[in-house]
Amino acid sequence: MKRLSIVLVGLIFVLSMAGLAFAQEKAKTGKPPEAMKPAEPAKPAEAAKAQAPKPEVAKPEAAKPEVAKKEKPRVVKYRMGGLVVALDSGARKITIKQDKVRGDRKITLTVNKKAAKDLAGIKVGDEVNVWVTGKMITALQKVS
Repeated sequence: MKRLSIVLVGLIFVLSMAGLAFAQEKAKTGKPPEAMKPAEPAKPAEAAKAQAPKPEVAKPEAAKPEVAKKEKPRVVKYRMGGLVVALDSGARKITIKQDKVRGDRKITLTVNKKAAKDLAGIKVGDEVNVWVTGKMITALQKVS
């Protein structure tokens, strides 16, 4: 009798979980699944239009929009910080070493003309925060 009651409770539990699964599936679609409708046969006039090739006329206007549709590469903007390893004021280049949990990296970036003013107060071994657009430093700040 004990075994029968355990099996009965287990069966009720399994069926209740199956009912929840069906309820969630119905809620995702918003309506109950419908039977598939048979495809309608194509009309003869539409089939003839689809098979007949249309003569194409070369238009110079059509080529221009295709060239204009090329997407520009997305410019990445981010902030990073690290230790100055190398500095070249004349070429406006700075190499920064970042210490990360999963490895270190050294990155050499070019400083734009506006941020080059801040480059004078920085020397090798200083910690800096930089704001980068693409591969160009747009702002530079020495960490005290």
